[in-house]
Amino acid sequence: MMDLSELITEERISLDLLATDKIAVIKEMIDVLGNHERVVNKAELLLCLQEREKLESTGIGDGIALPHARTDLVKEIMVAFGRSKQGVEFESLDGKPVHLFFLIVSPKENSSKLMQVLAKLCRLLRDDGFRQALLYAESKQKALELIQEKNLY
Repeated sequence: MMDLSELITEERISLDLLATDKIAVIKEMIDVLGNHERVVNKAELLLCLQEREKLESTGIGDGIALPHARTDLVKEIMVAFGRSKQGVEFESLDGKPVHLFFLIVSPKENSSKLMQVLAKLCRLLRDDGFRQALLYAESKQKALELIQEKNLY
């Protein structure tokens, strides 16, 4: 099973997203992935994620969104975690604002790994206590520790 602690680092966490709309959040989350050679083209990646959102919102309810895409614009699977204290309208299934975002991007040939990561995140995020702990984590390090601890189960 996919180990989230290998994919999420402190550098790929933002606890203070500033964006106030869906597209701006996705753009900000792409920036959280970082500036490195693994992302071929951030502008194209944004378009790819927007196209995915047009198919169906990745706002799954309970204040969570899992924007994701399979694309050759990245060289390996990457995950970023972001939190919006004010919440963002994301066309979620339950109609409520989203506070917790996990952006997942994967090369096209790694679609099974992408599905594993999505499944694992969905399983972890069903736990209300875990969601609350992420909402109130005081530091990137604490958020990462919570993810690492929960990932063990």
